[in-house]
Amino acid sequence: MEHLKVPRRIYRFGPFELVVDAGELLKNGVRLKLQDQPFQILCALLDHSGELVSRERLRQQLWPEGTFVDFEHGLNTAVKKLRDVLGDDPDNPRYIETVPRKGYRFLAPLNRDGVPVIPAELAPRRHLWQSRTPILIGGLVIVMVITAVLFREISYEPYLRISATRQLTFTGEVSIYPTIETDGRRVYYAKYDDGHLYSVPVSGGTESSYPTRFAALQILHISPDGSALLVKDLFGSSGGHVSRIWLLPTNGGPARPLGDVEGEIAAWSPDGKTIAFEQRIAIYTTEDQGATYHLLVRTPGVPWWIRWSPDGQRLRFTLEDPKTLISSIWETPFKGKPNPVELRLGGSREASRGIWTRDGRHFLFRQVRDQRADYWVTGEHWSLFRSSKPFPLGSGGVEMTSATASPLENTLFAVGNQASRMTFKFDPAGRQLVPFLPKLSVQNPAFSSDGKWMVLDQVQTRESVLWRARSDGSEWLQLTDPKMEVIHGRFSPDGKRIALMAKWPDRPWKIYWVSAAGGALHEINVPIANQADPNWMPNGQSILFGQPPRYLAEPDTPRAIYVHDLQTNSISKIPGSEGWFSPRISPDSNNFLALSSDEHKLAVYDFANSRWRVLVENPQERLGCPSWSPDGDSAYVTVYGKSVLRIRIRDGVTEKVLSFREMIASPQCWAWNVAADGSLLISCIRPNSNIYALRYE
Repeated sequence: MEHLKVPRRIYRFGPFELVVDAGELLKNGVRLKLQDQPFQILCALLDHSGELVSRERLRQQLWPEGTFVDFEHGLNTAVKKLRDVLGDDPDNPRYIETVPRKGYRFLAPLNRDGVPVIPAELAPRRHLWQSRTPILIGGLVIVMVITAVLFREISYEPYLRISATRQLTFTGEVSIYPTIETDGRRVYYAKYDDGHLYSVPVSGGTESSYPTRFAALQILHISPDGSALLVKDLFGSSGGHVSRIWLLPTNGGPARPLGDVEGEIAAWSPDGKTIAFEQRIAIYTTEDQGATYHLLVRTPGVPWWIRWSPDGQRLRFTLEDPKTLISSIWETPFKGKPNPVELRLGGSREASRGIWTRDGRHFLFRQVRDQRADYWVTGEHWSLFRSSKPFPLGSGGVEMTSATASPLENTLFAVGNQASRMTFKFDPAGRQLVPFLPKLSVQNPAFSSDGKWMVLDQVQTRESVLWRARSDGSEWLQLTDPKMEVIHGRFSPDGKRIALMAKWPDRPWKIYWVSAAGGALHEINVPIANQADPNWMPNGQSILFGQPPRYLAEPDTPRAIYVHDLQTNSISKIPGSEGWFSPRISPDSNNFLALSSDEHKLAVYDFANSRWRVLVENPQERLGCPSWSPDGDSAYVTVYGKSVLRIRIRDGVTEKVLSFREMIASPQCWAWNVAADGSLLISCIRPNSNIYALRYE
């Protein structure tokens, strides 16, 4: 009898032929150059075709125990070289599938020549069932293909796996409010209250910058060819975020306006031919850089973020409820009716700033949970076997406030934020600057009338908690839940109660009061949706309050100032207060200061004769945080990002008493209050926000 012959181990798939014993890979008969490690990986995958080959198994095969090597990088590099030789696309694989965090699987149909062959003369006589062998084999192949597809669907993980992280900037001053953008070669960004445009190479390196015409630059989007940015000033002339939109060259050239368009957002289409922008409760498009524009869709609110899908067929945008400030993501076809996409995002609330990966397979959006912002990921292609539940991009480290995706490679760029607060006491006469509670991250302190007690906010990232303590820093008492966002508190004249401005995550800004000894919060019952800036009237039973600035709530709602009587539960509007907000009552309670809604004017109101008098008017600067000197003869006001002014009440004489950047290493400060000794209480951001590159699979 003739012995069985075992031929050489040969695998054939597509146009390729792998001769294992000879160490050769051929394509249509032509030998290809394949290095040893990619060759070993291919052999292992073919030996276990259709099965998962773990990364650990490949490590043991390629690098024996005791070999010191960056295994993760080395394996990724070897697989990439193998894919390059095979012409395989990792995003749409024909041969090698990546199973995130687990390993790899060979997908293509395979012909094996490495099995024993029975010679023809020894073959038995054919039976009837053998004539049906092709049909049986065909059916088996169909079953195997369906099984493989189902297995892939079930095992596919719909979130991105971050394989490498690199920090690109180290100054800590990247602004967390505007977005960042990239052309795949450089990342463009702004800093706090800084009119410069900054950029850094995507691989890291020296930071570049050049000045622009903008006081506080906000980047909206980048053109597909990377030649220009859509930008605007962070704050408009009316006090909100609506301002004129400009085209700013990335090479340092002068900005030019986008026609006469004013808005909050704008974005280029993927082909660079069209720009979509917001106008109140509608989205318009222009194809001639603002010379003419056309209505695309009306929206059920004011959108403040727009992004086109990579195929250019639809837009997603963020809408914010003007009362609760809760954000949601909506979608509209290029021509069609907008619809919310919360269900497709796993029912996520507080979703905003959505972006697609470059291939459109994943959608990322920012969400604020437990007083921190992070990006979450969901797959874009629906499947019966995949969960639509989003997954967090990060691992709970620094919060991520802005993100953008590279158009050239599988890389995301994100702003990681760990900012805190610091407060100083500044003596205007002696020009002495002294840290106030330097070991704590606190802001906006206020004192009781006898000076024995203080109330202040302790801030960590987005979490803010109101505390009461003795002025010497003893007897600390927590007054609010960390889930609330608190801006400031004020003692009643007798020091027994504290009024505060705060909000729950899904509710408007409200005025509450609480006992100075702690206890339940009491919400004032008034019909004003959003309330701000509480002040106690002399009787200790009424609260003077205003409404938040336009960038915090209800940008289109008129502002006014009111007095609420806690005993009678009645409310009255201050005569002539329409268009004014941020009241601050004087030490003798005869007057109060207020800002105009556009934040360009500071005025004083006299209760006795119901008369308003403008003290300062500056159309070029934003004013904020008015306060009184202890004797009531002067007022202080912050020029945002720059300085503190002192204004004499009787004649309006104004002088600059402090320039922030001359004495404080912080990009953003404000003079919140004045202590009993006449020193200014200055609160500042201690910046710690940088850009990170996140490589994903």
